[in-house]
Amino acid sequence: MEKNSVFTTDTLRQEILGFNLQEEDFRKGLPLSPTRDVKGNNECLNLTRPDVIRSIHRAYIQAGADIIETNSFGANALVQQDYGLESLVPQMAFEAARLARQEADAAPRKVWVAGSMGPGSKSLSLVADFARPEWRPCSFDEVAAAYEEEARSLIEGGVDLIMIETCFDALNAKAALYGVHRARPGFPVIVSVSVSGSSARTLTGQSLEAFFLAVSHAPLAAFGLNCSMGAEGLLPIVRDLASWCPVPVVCYPNAGLPNADGGYDESPETMACHMAELDGLVNLVGGCCGTSPDHIRAIPELRARTVPQADKQLKVSGLEAWTLEGDLTSALSTAANVQESPEFAGMMEREEYDDALYYASEQVCEGASVLDINLDGLPDTPAAMERFVRLIQSDPSVSCAALLIDSSDWETLLQGLKNAQGRCLAGPLNPEDPDFEEKAAILRSLGAVVIGPNRGLLC
Repeated sequence: MEKNSVFTTDTLRQEILGFNLQEEDFRKGLPLSPTRDVKGNNECLNLTRPDVIRSIHRAYIQAGADIIETNSFGANALVQQDYGLESLVPQMAFEAARLARQEADAAPRKVWVAGSMGPGSKSLSLVADFARPEWRPCSFDEVAAAYEEEARSLIEGGVDLIMIETCFDALNAKAALYGVHRARPGFPVIVSVSVSGSSARTLTGQSLEAFFLAVSHAPLAAFGLNCSMGAEGLLPIVRDLASWCPVPVVCYPNAGLPNADGGYDESPETMACHMAELDGLVNLVGGCCGTSPDHIRAIPELRARTVPQADKQLKVSGLEAWTLEGDLTSALSTAANVQESPEFAGMMEREEYDDALYYASEQVCEGASVLDINLDGLPDTPAAMERFVRLIQSDPSVSCAALLIDSSDWETLLQGLKNAQGRCLAGPLNPEDPDFEEKAAILRSLGAVVIGPNRGLLC
């Protein structure tokens, strides 16, 4: 087994605190005036204090990091619009990549640069207003466009790969992957998830395997965990992940749990001791919040995990992962199909969405692992699909199941996929249609398994 590569992540955010920078350091030299204080908006420093960012990169390289991350965790239009700086995102991201690239290229050994893309500040799955559970502060297309802009600038600036990290919502991660794909198809990407406690679930309640399935359509260079907690707390979760994940596993935990002041007290020696338990379980290791160059320097050499072959069985997901065996029909509930359920059709025609959601949940509770959603024939079918799928995401009793987005209308198919956080099935598409390959490619880029007529699995 080869040893793991060691890398750093947004730990540079922690190191920035050590420079005791003031508002003027973040503001002076910006091409336009922010609408609020920007101290703590670290991406500004790529433009105002590049010397600080370069010195931090240099320190981690000297500590032994094989991969360094760009200072671009929040270089995203949806984040920067809170400061009135969204127009600076391309410049912020490009400079973040350029500064890291300069230090990596000046190193006496090979050092890779990963373009950091954080989870953003808005969730596509979590309910933002309980009085309007179908409302979201932004759309999939808006999130994807923001990530596309950031990814394009990072790639132009010279990164070797993209790191979509600290993910807590798989739908946001799918939007990020879609954005990267639009910026540069096939560009290497790592997805790293933040989980809550020993349950190994994301903030949306999704299991780690269900999350992986949701993003598994992308050619992932690695998948794993960051932030969350210390290495000691992540160990049992990583051990389980290593047992089934068909791509290289990445793990970069915090330096223990935060103290009452939000700081991290775990020493490099203690963290290294816990990291040693990851021997043979991971392929990339590093540190997240609270990990200094000394922490990176202390990480022991670990044997790299042997990546198992991918399971050939078809798997889909909602909040839970599901393996489809045999005929799809045996796993399917048509309770949310207006063509096959008169009761559901009546509720939807009367816009009794809450009743329709409860009706669907009863069928899922009886054991269905896939819920067939067909709303064809309703007024403004794409809008109805968007609303109903968003309501499903707000109800764990329904969203635990995978979804079959079932429609003969193209825009309705897209709206269903752009509002579901799991790995869905979608269609039907007819392989004999002249635009089949183009449409199938789009559905796959949104994470879907494509079905054909009579619910046959195509790709």
